[in-house]
Amino acid sequence: MEHVLISDADRHEPKHASTALVGQLLKSAGAGVTAFSYLDWSEVTNKPTVTSYTTILTGTSVAASQQPSATGTPLKVEFGPAQTTANVTLSATGDLTFVTAGQYLITLDFGLGRTAGAGDAYLFNRFLIGGTQFGSSTAFRMPDQTVVTPYSVSFGVTVTAGQVFTTEILRDAAGINSGGLFQLTPTLAGWAASPSASISVSKFTGLV
Repeated sequence: MEHVLISDADRHEPKHASTALVGQLLKSAGAGVTAFSYLDWSEVTNKPTVTSYTTILTGTSVAASQQPSATGTPLKVEFGPAQTTANVTLSATGDLTFVTAGQYLITLDFGLGRTAGAGDAYLFNRFLIGGTQFGSSTAFRMPDQTVVTPYSVSFGVTVTAGQVFTTEILRDAAGINSGGLFQLTPTLAGWAASPSASISVSKFTGLV
């Protein structure tokens, strides 16, 4: 009887299967020889490449400052001129719209500070998707009259197509009416300015 015609229940295991350990695979050693052993990753050809997150958009504000008009009045942060990509669009007013669904990594950089007034200033920052806050607010207490401090944050979001991300700053009424985002420009030629706000967006592309 041809081996192929033997019912599956009656077929014998490959040679040396009785002594093979759990997790070992039958591998070819070439020249028609096979043996059970553990698989070494270095032996695998055509391995998938992990591309993880790929940067798809960066934006930088050219505004000298971004400051709320009064305490208790939120200000939406902008990140420079409008841009359009296959996966996201950025408006000149700071709306980041996700064109395609997926997992994204957003990195924000701010120059937080105040330049006037006496007393403590309280500046809050929050993130929104579709106009609804997600995550906690971040608070900055600034007792000094003239200070600009860099602040950077990265976080991942899973979104559907059409959702819009924005971020806001707020001068809290617990403090004085001062504070916002400020650009600093070095005096040495050849050095780029430190922007009031910048954004970098990456999309998870998985395995290819």
